[in-house]
Amino acid sequence: MDKVRDIFSYFVAAMSIFAMLGAVYQAFNDQKASAVTLGTIFLVGALIVFLPQVEFIKTLGVEARLRQTVTEAVATLASVRRLAEISARASYLTIAWGNRLGTPSAKDKQSVLDDIDAQLSDLKVTPEERAIIVKPWVAMIRADFFFLYSRVVREFATMKASDLTAKIHATQSREAHDASMTHSDLITPWSNQTSKFGAMERLETKTLSTVINEYMPAKGGWLSDKELATFETFKQELVRMNDDCAKKGGYTAEAADYYDRYKEREADREKAKELWEASR
Repeated sequence: MDKVRDIFSYFVAAMSIFAMLGAVYQAFNDQKASAVTLGTIFLVGALIVFLPQVEFIKTLGVEARLRQTVTEAVATLASVRRLAEISARASYLTIAWGNRLGTPSAKDKQSVLDDIDAQLSDLKVTPEERAIIVKPWVAMIRADFFFLYSRVVREFATMKASDLTAKIHATQSREAHDASMTHSDLITPWSNQTSKFGAMERLETKTLSTVINEYMPAKGGWLSDKELATFETFKQELVRMNDDCAKKGGYTAEAADYYDRYKEREADREKAKELWEASR
């Protein structure tokens, strides 16, 4: 195969030389059209012969190696992988911390990251390397679920306080008044305690389930046993989706749809109302 390639190269080189001589001759005889044609043939032939012999081209600050040993090719691939990892890390950091006001949706952001994951897979980035890249995104998903949970709890507290006040106005009874005062006495210290809860710091070293447990009022507090059981079911739902996201290294389709549905304030109230009705 090498001998055939050499013979072809010699033939093309000879034809190129004859084309160059012909172009010069025709140019001296004012035959511009044929001179240009022969000159073009010379250039094409020269490129066919010349380019395979080039070690590298360097222009405008870009170096492209055209002939490489196996070792050089592997080194180049490693460099490309490294660049891809750095780019992916930057993308995960940017998307994890950017646009925290609700746009774009979790579903849209995860779609972009899924495309990046496909590139990483093509470049043979290992699961261990990818785990480092997606770590900030997985951490932010965990935080998203916690803050969703805490907002629903706050909405539930407002709903319960309003219900107790409404009962006072409706019944004008001592029992209703005492129930409202008891609720106020129980929820006030909890509100003060959780106003500076430091969820992000806790989530760095603890599971979502543990941090939610630390956030919730203790048994016998402002939530009844039945209400606590209802919130436990809600917690388990979020923990399950978060665990699935951690395994994937990003939002699952189910988790993205769920979070996008309940991330707005009105949706928080909707979820709180759902839990309120379930605990009655």
